[in-house]
Amino acid sequence: MIIYVVIQDTSDQLKVEKLYYQYRYLMYREANKILHDHHLSEDAVQQSFIRIIDNLHKIDEIICPRTKNYVVIICRNIALNFLKKRTYLNNNSNDIDETEINTDNVLDDPLNILITKESVSRIGVAIELLAPIYRDTLLLKETYGYNNQEIANLMEISAETVKKRLFRARKLLIHALEGELK
Repeated sequence: MIIYVVIQDTSDQLKVEKLYYQYRYLMYREANKILHDHHLSEDAVQQSFIRIIDNLHKIDEIICPRTKNYVVIICRNIALNFLKKRTYLNNNSNDIDETEINTDNVLDDPLNILITKESVSRIGVAIELLAPIYRDTLLLKETYGYNNQEIANLMEISAETVKKRLFRARKLLIHALEGELK
């Protein structure tokens, strides 16, 4: 892995190497599910590690669910960006319009719910059922503590798109949780 040579700190080099050997196959599988192309999937993994190196300070433990989710989210988003570019080049048209939501009626704070073991479990299930673009954005914001601009940089989208995805994710989450109560 050539990209880790640019890292000056030996402990960071070791951290990247451990991350690479721990998650490279998982990341490749995630990318290949989206791209269905061996070479592009490998490129997505390498591009993911470049992004991970830029945010290496945010990773505390190598082997933990939080790190696993983090690297998968980054790889999945890079693969989706590759797919969008490939689709655009093949069709010469944009299939995705990110600007079709009205954010005038923003709820005060949709995640202000009484936290109990049962509600945490229900919220976790509801989050898992969200579409990946909403789930990943919400997890990066609420679990990893990224701000909107950092999420935008990681996902290669605008900060406004991050804001809209967070709004949609929270709204979908509320609807799912309200549906359970009925």
